[in-house]
Amino acid sequence: MGTTEVNEHTIADYSNGDVFLRLDGSGVTNFMPDGGGEVNCQVTAGPWEKFKLAKGSDGYYTIESIAFPGVFLRMDGRNVSEANPTGGVVNCQFGAGPWEKFKLTTHQYGYSIESVAFPGVFLRMNSDNCEKNSAPGCGQVNCSWGTSTTTPIREWFIIAPPVQLSKTGT
Repeated sequence: MGTTEVNEHTIADYSNGDVFLRLDGSGVTNFMPDGGGEVNCQVTAGPWEKFKLAKGSDGYYTIESIAFPGVFLRMDGRNVSEANPTGGVVNCQFGAGPWEKFKLTTHQYGYSIESVAFPGVFLRMNSDNCEKNSAPGCGQVNCSWGTSTTTPIREWFIIAPPVQLSKTGT
């Protein structure tokens, strides 16, 4: 994939900006059919909460761990639909394939992160009960069917530093 933009970023819960997306890619050293590792939340941003967001020539982004080079955020939204709006699996994958590509869209309050492989399925972060830094992380990260365009909810994120997007959202 040709890369046109790469930076180091944190991805925080919009409703609780002190809680960050956390990716533990321990043991993810080659392709795994069902992915591996763990993705959840963390209070404060250390190495496991920092990512390279790379925009490919197709206009979509990959989200690669800084702490685990070659390990990417993976979203499996096969079981997420309008009838079953939350669930799916968010974990890690070694290398970036179709399930590791995302469409970033800006909204009034932040960004949404939509799966390219599963259109209409968005990254969702529930950081309730994340009050202090803990080694295994906290909260839950999974998938959601759709997202609000006007009200900040669990599918909105603060990406720092901000990503400059085109008017089409990619």
